[in-house]
Amino acid sequence: MPTDNRRNRRGKMIRNMGGKMKSHSENPPGGVVYISGRQLSQRWQCSRSSVDRIARRAGLARLCLGDGKNGMIRYVREEVIAYENSRQSKPQS
Repeated sequence: MPTDNRRNRRGKMIRNMGGKMKSHSENPPGGVVYISGRQLSQRWQCSRSSVDRIARRAGLARLCLGDGKNGMIRYVREEVIAYENSRQSKPQS
């Protein structure tokens, strides 16, 4: 599939995959089980606050590491993949 690489207004490289969501490996190297909110915001191409809102509404399990505002939040990768698969639209015939 051809990609269309462009730069946004801030000069950051963006990739258009022809209107189709970029496929991410379901078996990442090193057996990574969790994914951070920042990684999800890059994966879904949205803001970090949108990731929090979407994850809360979808009921994604959160792993909270640390306390207070500086604590880290991680999401279970398998749940994220299952959520993405459930939200994909089916092509009309």
